[in-house]
This record gives sequence, structure tokens and C-alpha cells, in this order.
Amino acid sequence: MLSLGPVAFAAPWLLLALPALPILWWLLRVTPPAPRRIAFPALRLLRDLPVTQETPARTPWWLLLLRIVAAALLILGLAQPVLGPGVGGAAGQGTLLLAIDDGWAAAADWPARMAAAGGALDRAGREGR
Repeated sequence: MLSLGPVAFAAPWLLLALPALPILWWLLRVTPPAPRRIAFPALRLLRDLPVTQETPARTPWWLLLLRIVAAALLILGLAQPVLGPGVGGAAGQGTLLLAIDDGWAAAADWPARMAAAGGALDRAGREGR
């Protein structure tokens, strides 16, 4: 687990994709070549119709920036950031209070919850809490 101050990453190898963002920027800026024009006689009827849509020659800078930021946030999200990785278990010095959800949604992993609660109680007992 890679730790950068109060934030750690569970999958830090995914952060290696961040230096590839300039390549993504370059790919988004590239425009395809202009299509070839071939004269087709039946299109003479449509020539005088007004053009309703025009395609810009380049992607607007704000849209390009938005796409790059979205890609960077996706990469950071896939790296599974954890806030406060060193804070595990029951921190503090006073009496330990456990609140356990015993609703129907907790039934699937009830043995794991009970094991975690038992472990927390054992640690608190060893610490004299």
C-alpha cells in the first residue's frame, strides 16, 4: 500500500497510468483527415439547401480539459484511495463502545461481523479498556 501523507492507495500500480495523460491529450486533439470529395450528379438538387450543422476543426480547450480531468479522476479512483490508512481498529483510551447492525442486510456476513467484534473486544481487554 503506497502512502502519501493522509491518503494511501490500495492499488498503487494504477497510478502509473497518470504519466500517460499527455498521450491521451494528444490523441484527443488529433483530427481525422478531411474526407475525399466525389461528385455525384444526384446531389445537385441538395446543393442549394442551407447547412444546418457545422463541425469544428478542433476540440474546444474546455472540453479537452474536462476529458483529461475526468480521466485523471478515473485513474485515481481505480487506484482505491484510503483516507487515514494508519487508523485501524479502535483508537482512543477510554471505554470501548461497539455498535453492531443486526438488521436483515447484515445476515449475509454475520459470522465475519461477530469475529471482528470479538477481535475488537479482545484487543480492548488486553489494553485494559
